[in-house]
Amino acid sequence: MSTRPRDRLGIIGFGPIGRRLAARFSGASDGPRLAALLVRAHQASEASALAPDAAICTDLASFLKARPTVAAECASAATLIEAAPALLSAGCDILPLSLGAFADREAEHLLTQAAARGPGRIEVPAGALGSIGFLTAARENDLSRVAMRIGYPLERWQAMGASRFIDLERVAVPTTFLEASAREIAAQFPGHLNVTIGVALAGLGLDATRVTLVADPTITQAWFEVEAHSACGPVHLRVDGRDAPVHHDPLDYTTFSLMRLLQRRSAAIAT
Repeated sequence: MSTRPRDRLGIIGFGPIGRRLAARFSGASDGPRLAALLVRAHQASEASALAPDAAICTDLASFLKARPTVAAECASAATLIEAAPALLSAGCDILPLSLGAFADREAEHLLTQAAARGPGRIEVPAGALGSIGFLTAARENDLSRVAMRIGYPLERWQAMGASRFIDLERVAVPTTFLEASAREIAAQFPGHLNVTIGVALAGLGLDATRVTLVADPTITQAWFEVEAHSACGPVHLRVDGRDAPVHHDPLDYTTFSLMRLLQRRSAAIAT
């Protein structure tokens, strides 16, 4: 019986998502082997305790020496832009979460060109939305419109600086406060709303994807809606957050979409 080679997984970033991935794949018998974590110096001891068999790295050079074949980026747009060219040229695939990096045209060009040169490639995860494959499929048959609506509770919008656009203290019902392209939305909320970039990259691109932001006082976690039209017919997808206090970790599909992509690379039946 033949054995499929297992990936050597590198994790970039050691926030909540990086920690979950490290805990899931450290010593796991399925999916990739955890080879390396790229963390900040003050996180090294905690990372070593969580993943004792992995190389704990505090710089990109040592991370590359661990020879990861796939890297899950869970750090920041700046980190992705800095690390991607070297990783891709070393043959390491990248699963990026900091998709806001693509909102800047120069960074988008850099990442696109680095992926084109390869031999590593960038695979865009669905993130909090859970699924974006239907958009990629619809591109094959006259995808003509992609629109996304995002609702967050008022406290989350307040923390993200949305009070520039709306008086959140006066919002009593779900209220739309901004509509623009995915690129413009990402520029207004850097470091947030990466899910909009994932939808745009899967579908019509950052400038042709319309995004509407909604301040929703009736919820404690986020919801996302995508409407798409192609020759296949219309699609309407909605994902709601769990019922949890606003300050709790949302535990959305972001982490688990990465786990799925990592596991399916070596799965006998990839789903």
